[in-house]
Amino acid sequence: MLVISSTVYNEIPSEPTIVVVPLFDHDPDTGFGVPLGDGVWAAPGLVTSLRKTAVSEFRRRVDIQALTDVNNMLFRILTTPDR
Repeated sequence: MLVISSTVYNEIPSEPTIVVVPLFDHDPDTGFGVPLGDGVWAAPGLVTSLRKTAVSEFRRRVDIQALTDVNNMLFRILTTPDR
């Protein structure tokens, strides 16, 4: 999971969740896959929340361009009107 909620939000003691984007080892079938490198893909179309207690600490480095690409895809998804 790629955490996309802000540090400020994540550190609110009364808030039990964080906002995440699932990661896959292939281009996801959602049509909104964003490559992060090393065969890992983010699926911004599947944004969800996850309980903080369900998250174990695991850190992986992703370059700033990959994060920008994920944010841009989220923006496109959110600004596209339903037809």
